[in-house]
Amino acid sequence: MKGGYALNNIRFRFIRGEEVKFISHLDLMKVFERALRRSRIPIAHSQGYNPHPHMVFGLPLSVGVTSEAEYADFEFSIDLNLEEFIVNLNNQLPYGLKLLEAKEKNNKVNIMASIVMSSYDLLVYSETINEENEMNSRIAEFIGKAEIIVKKEGKNGSKNIDIKPMIRKIEVRAAKPDELSENMSLKEIETERVFCISVVLSAGSVANLKPELLIAALNDIAELRIKSLKIHRTGLFVSKDGKTMNPLDDSALSG
Repeated sequence: MKGGYALNNIRFRFIRGEEVKFISHLDLMKVFERALRRSRIPIAHSQGYNPHPHMVFGLPLSVGVTSEAEYADFEFSIDLNLEEFIVNLNNQLPYGLKLLEAKEKNNKVNIMASIVMSSYDLLVYSETINEENEMNSRIAEFIGKAEIIVKKEGKNGSKNIDIKPMIRKIEVRAAKPDELSENMSLKEIETERVFCISVVLSAGSVANLKPELLIAALNDIAELRIKSLKIHRTGLFVSKDGKTMNPLDDSALSG
């Protein structure tokens, strides 16, 4: 019991589609706050002079990136039926945001603090390569280097870092027709030069590699001359007791 209420902690997964890929993380939080008010779902608030809703989102997306694997932890002042919660909130969210699944969370570790990895599909266009074998060969040469030093901008300026330990997995294949962006005309682009680079990268507070920086490294170091067409997050992963898992795994939600 807190403040006289029996609290219900919920973790849920939602998608962020093309319709909302250009809103900021702050705006995303405001969208959810408004949707909660309209649906009359009683979110719990902090105490004090400036109370704020108990909402914690997973690793924020860069503007322009879509995702099928966004997660958030919400704390409520009453017990909720999970199915009703999903339906009611979805009815108030704009196109491009949709809850897919939710579970009760029985520990105090929030999603932001436990993220360790993220996965993405990077749809890219190559100015110089039109064969999958050649692209795979160049990627293998890139990842085979002893270290991959790039310049990373931060709050205190730029510094050189080795991103090789942060690249957990990287695979390349030719892009499928349905993966091509809707605003691209097949008549204006050579589809054999479009590739999907699937990656798993370190993420979170300890080590965090954004896909945009990886693409820059592929251009600067591997000299691939690729252009990013679409970045889509396919997964987020948390760590508990030394094991990496999906944020909605029962063991990740237990005490």
